Amino acid sequence: MVIFVTGAVLLGVWQYQSSQQDKQNQVAELVHAKPKAFTDLIGPNDAFPWEQIGRPVTVSGIWMPEETIFIDGMERGSQVGFWAVTPVLVEDTESAVYVVRGWTPEVGSAPPAPRGHVTVTGWLQPSDWTDVADDRKSDNVFPQLDVSDLISRTSYDLYSAYMVRSPVEESWPASSMPVNDGAADVADVPAPQLPEPEATTGLRNLLYAIEWWLFGIFGIYVWWRYVRDTLRPRADDEDDDGSEEDPEKTTQDLRVRSDA
Repeated sequence: MVIFVTGAVLLGVWQYQSSQQDKQNQVAELVHAKPKAFTDLIGPNDAFPWEQIGRPVTVSGIWMPEETIFIDGMERGSQVGFWAVTPVLVEDTESAVYVVRGWTPEVGSAPPAPRGHVTVTGWLQPSDWTDVADDRKSDNVFPQLDVSDLISRTSYDLYSAYMVRSPVEESWPASSMPVNDGAADVADVPAPQLPEPEATTGLRNLLYAIEWWLFGIFGIYVWWRYVRDTLRPRADDEDDDGSEEDPEKTTQDLRVRSDA
């Protein structure tokens, strides 16, 4: 019983881990899928398309270095620093989207913001929102990248999303696209929020895991029944080991038989 239940539990864990790995593999594929045009997924006045969160997109436009901001409290390994964020005025529109160019340890040592025309690839992200208040209204350092807060501090219309510039590896379809990423002297930033895998991804392995765990529970139940039935006295044993007869009752029975 111990061997069977242990094996069932371990096989269930193995199948569960396989289901989670399938989800991670699909997320990795979505994160490194062929980028879509930013303007095909969201319009200047559209709400954020939550089904596209973390998807790679490409935007073309003009850097607006005078609107550069920094997001405080951003971790990179064991260090805490800032995101360097510069908006891009999207081509053929009058709206801008903020692009996280990278991470820097100090605002003072951050490289100057890029200028000119750009085509940049990055991951689509929703506007941040926390209950942390910005106590320093006069500077360009913010506690989070909240578009609703930034829109009141710029003269441009803003999209309800921002982008995190993505490093372009050779194996990614984006590697063949022209990219002027403005990433000089800043560290890469991973996407804060990744796309969600499909609900059915890894479902078969998850069902196998549940099946193995049910087998283990059934094995425990069968063992319990066996032990209970083995230790329970049989009906014949109860009759054989019954209490002694009452002498008075025996005498009365003999008298009745004698009279008869």
